[in-house]
Amino acid sequence: MDSSALRYLLLGIAGVFIYMTFGGAAKSGSGERQPLGVESQRAPDPRAPEASCELWSESLHAVVRSRGGTLTRFELLTGKYRKGGQPLELSTTPDPAGDHEFRQPLFTRLRGEGPEDPAAAWNLDLDSVDYAIERTDGRTCVLGYRDARVEVLRTLSVTPRPYELMVETTITNRATTELRHALSIDQVAWRLHDEVEAKMFRISPYVTHVECADTTGTTKRLLPTEFEPEDFVDEPFARTAVNPQGAWWAMPGDAAFAGVSNAYFSQALAPISGPAAPTCLLQIEERWDRSRWSAAADDPEGGAMYRARLAYPPRALAPGESSTYRVLSFTGPKERDVLQSAGGGDAKLENLIDLGFFSSIAKVLVGFLLAVHGMMHNWGVAIIVLTFTARTLLFPLALPGIRNMIKMRELKPHMDELNARYKDDAQARGLAQMELWQKHGVNPLKGCFPQLASMPVWFALYTTLQTAVELYNTPFLWFPDLSQSDPLFILPFIIGATYFVQQKMMPMQGGDPVQQKMMTYFMPGMFTLFMLFLPAGLGVYMFTNSVLGITQQWLVEQQARRALARSTAAAITVTAKESAPRSKS
Repeated sequence: MDSSALRYLLLGIAGVFIYMTFGGAAKSGSGERQPLGVESQRAPDPRAPEASCELWSESLHAVVRSRGGTLTRFELLTGKYRKGGQPLELSTTPDPAGDHEFRQPLFTRLRGEGPEDPAAAWNLDLDSVDYAIERTDGRTCVLGYRDARVEVLRTLSVTPRPYELMVETTITNRATTELRHALSIDQVAWRLHDEVEAKMFRISPYVTHVECADTTGTTKRLLPTEFEPEDFVDEPFARTAVNPQGAWWAMPGDAAFAGVSNAYFSQALAPISGPAAPTCLLQIEERWDRSRWSAAADDPEGGAMYRARLAYPPRALAPGESSTYRVLSFTGPKERDVLQSAGGGDAKLENLIDLGFFSSIAKVLVGFLLAVHGMMHNWGVAIIVLTFTARTLLFPLALPGIRNMIKMRELKPHMDELNARYKDDAQARGLAQMELWQKHGVNPLKGCFPQLASMPVWFALYTTLQTAVELYNTPFLWFPDLSQSDPLFILPFIIGATYFVQQKMMPMQGGDPVQQKMMTYFMPGMFTLFMLFLPAGLGVYMFTNSVLGITQQWLVEQQARRALARSTAAAITVTAKESAPRSKS
């Protein structure tokens, strides 16, 4: 296989990699899970109508309901995240299973879930209560609940940093005997199956996963298809009597954060302080109308509830004793600088960004991209500069391959002769080609291995741009949004044309002429099809990369022609000198 053919093979592998990574992963589970059930009980006071309080900062607007103290609305007020002048709303869970709070963001439960714990030992007999709004001033909301056995004060307040709420819960034992509690707090998102399905080579930005991180830096991310029955064996929160319809996956060790995330946004919880370290729990529940559909994916209103929980161990309180828990809630875009500063820099939420298998390379690329944007203040230009820099630095790895292709093109007449001579004997033709290459110092693999070494960089760059929320709703040239495909479909055809030019400059040498012609037109067509649906930011990168590839090939070819011309001229001079008659003495 010559270097040009291997290059096509590698590009095909890259295409499969892109589809499997960004298309196949978007498909949801099989629909074997049970529908959402009633997780627990609540006894609201009929004399106390449900109320709410609002929280405001420069970056957010949140609405907290008195029933359960959960979020019913969370809007991003930053101009970048407004669509049509309207703020982006990230609280996606008006629960489709019914109007209750158990599957809404920041639901806080004070009772343990283990069936081995007798109900009489808990401060509360119920899983949720109706709080009274005791104080609200637009930046702080204080909720209170009191009965003969317990006092619960929940304070939700905005912080000086973007997209953050501090949630502080204090439990006081008002009984005359020792009683226990076990606090847990949730982040939740609801997504329809239609929202998360891949559309023609383009992963949906709403493909959602749940994730945990422990204090050692280990991060675990799970999609619906990645939950297995063995994940729940012998786990203390698995299919308990309290929650028979759903199972929780528990990450061993102390939790650093728990989150529900998609490509650009995340809802995360990070423990700040408390009497003990919490555990991170994950759950994905699928829901659909079983009376009409056999699977969740068939129901147009079917979807999944994604839940991430911080669960603290049970704690006993003596009469009059209190316990306070402080948890940071982050709901917003996965901007690098914002995540790094979350919780004053101690929350480690930058690990919410999944940069894929080559994350170590991608982190370097991200740092460079942010530095360039800091100087240029234009994300489109920053992508072009990043691609130019990467292509220039990797040029030494591409150079042997280009030189090999030039040599092989010079041997095309000899290759055509061999193809004609051994047209009916493929084995003899292959041996003759190898002998010809060896005679003229051509080694196809010599140029391919360096290009293979550079592929992790291009995969990392692709992943970096695919997950960069900085491109969200960012205009450039005629693109209204670099995170969306080109609405005019101009760029995909330009990219296809540049790849066609590149193939004409360096056509595949050797092999069947029909195959050569097919590859000349197939590869540009494939890339055009890919780019019809991929984000415009990726299109800017691919176009820039293709133009630089053409330029590099042209420069190397010009250098080779000048070298050939010099060697030819030298040979003619030597021949002329040798043939000139010597003068008689």
